[in-house]
Amino acid sequence: MSRLLAGIYGLAATTLLGVSVAMACATPDEAAMFDVAGLKSELMVTALTCNADAQYDSFVMRFKAVLLQDDEQLVVYFEHTYGRAGQSAHDAYITNVANKMSEVGVAEGTGFCQNHMVLFPEVLALSNPSQLALFAASRGYVEPVAPPLCTMLAADPRQGGIHR
Repeated sequence: MSRLLAGIYGLAATTLLGVSVAMACATPDEAAMFDVAGLKSELMVTALTCNADAQYDSFVMRFKAVLLQDDEQLVVYFEHTYGRAGQSAHDAYITNVANKMSEVGVAEGTGFCQNHMVLFPEVLALSNPSQLALFAASRGYVEPVAPPLCTMLAADPRQGGIHR
């Protein structure tokens, strides 16, 4: 019986550990990476659906450095969060984001292109590549798997506890 209980406790601990790793919070910079990944996916699906390859290519060329850096940091985030499974988790995340946007396309039907093609001139009008993350954040993406934003907790010696 003790082996059974040990097994149950071990499974419970593994499950709880898995949940805590999966729910690791993101810093504001990491959250911005998730937003940029969402925008990139939306523009990619729009390009494929609406025959807007030239506009997508312009986007990628204009923001190439930011997009590469963002993707590299996103891989680091997933490797830090999921260890050896980080690259697989990253790949699954990117696929899930694209699938989510494809579902939006199906739901919007013939209005999809009209609704999303306006993004290309808006993004390409940004005066500075550093504005991409702010623009992406303004879109309010609902990520299929996104960590909650970390909140900083600090001890307040006057209060004898922790405050936000």
